[in-house]
Amino acid sequence: MTYDLLAFLLLSLALIVFGSIILERLGLTALPILIVTALSLRILGSTLRFEVLANYYGGVGDANMYFSEGLLLAQYVWELDFAGLAEELSGLRRWWGTSFVVALSGLVVSVVGPSMRAGFLACSIISFVGLCCLAIAYRRSSPIGLGARNYAALLWLLPSLWFWPSSLGKEAWIVLAVGISTLGYVGRRSRPNWALFSFGVVLAFAIRPHVAAVIALSTGVAHWLSTWERLTARKAAESLVMAGVGLATVIFMSQQFGIADLEDMAQFQAERASLTLRGGSNVGITTGPLSIPMAFVNVWMRPFPWEAHNATSLVASLEIGLIWLFVARYRKSLFAALKHWRFSPVLRFAVPFALVYTLMIGLTFGNLGIISRQRIPILPFIGMLLLAAPLIERQHRRSARYEPSSAPGPNPRVAPQRRFAGHE
Repeated sequence: MTYDLLAFLLLSLALIVFGSIILERLGLTALPILIVTALSLRILGSTLRFEVLANYYGGVGDANMYFSEGLLLAQYVWELDFAGLAEELSGLRRWWGTSFVVALSGLVVSVVGPSMRAGFLACSIISFVGLCCLAIAYRRSSPIGLGARNYAALLWLLPSLWFWPSSLGKEAWIVLAVGISTLGYVGRRSRPNWALFSFGVVLAFAIRPHVAAVIALSTGVAHWLSTWERLTARKAAESLVMAGVGLATVIFMSQQFGIADLEDMAQFQAERASLTLRGGSNVGITTGPLSIPMAFVNVWMRPFPWEAHNATSLVASLEIGLIWLFVARYRKSLFAALKHWRFSPVLRFAVPFALVYTLMIGLTFGNLGIISRQRIPILPFIGMLLLAAPLIERQHRRSARYEPSSAPGPNPRVAPQRRFAGHE
């Protein structure tokens, strides 16, 4: 048995054993079958991603580059040659983006050893940690944890979330960064954990600065909306700080990309778009008045079944179709969720993030294969809205039973709580 396979099997065993213990203690779910299934899907997802790269693409892909570059860095770690490691890291083209992920890949490989299969599984675990952070954030924001188990099941079982972030690359780390940022903003008892949030934003910036900008701006909008309910000096100060952080992040991102004005922004968008307009999944980029509606169509609805030209695109099409069936089933409740989303700490963050992120990738990428991978960060937030919808409907039906009577004077049966989620 080669080390490649042995390391993968040992890591798989450790994932099932220790992962089950940790998740049980976190209290995310009381269903052992769901836990084992979720962890098993991490193993399956990483295996499928490896086989697709090795057999379908002939070993050609970014993951292969990350593994070879990471293996080079890991050699210095194994030999305890930290001076050589520092020199090698200093020779990287820049500190963020692909170079930073190369450094992270070196860290992964130095832990799991020279096994690409194990490296894929390690990244799958990393993305799973991010999904667990999102599940915890949802549980803390929903009334007495309503729907938390269903939301965890959605995150852990949705094919896109156990397949695409299961390889050496940026997707796994972005899912982790988004999960940490969300959990940090939700915090405990309506008190954000700014240290945890900042770590998530910095991690996102080091991988994809534009994602960090969306996180910072969404948090600023969320915190500003929270002041509508009850303005305090603390909230006002935090909102001003978040506005400053969001602006600083956008400016810093623009500097890293070499964007100085709107003309540079348009040129940058055109260059990024041209890089994606290739391959069988190319659908082009709509310009003019229809560009924004088509951005939402491309990200939230495609690929359509007749556009699926391989197994992965077919699964993505079926997955999107199932989501829209759920939307049709709970359309009335979903409208209520969209009407009252600002009363939930996590939805105040989720809705702006989903909208801005959709526009960012929908206006930039014209390849459905790339869009399927790039839309991973918004799927958990769309799931939040879908699962919150029936909860809102149930809460409003319960509240309607205790409407105040027309007679003057206080009614002790009236429930003063109007929000459907959160503990503010």
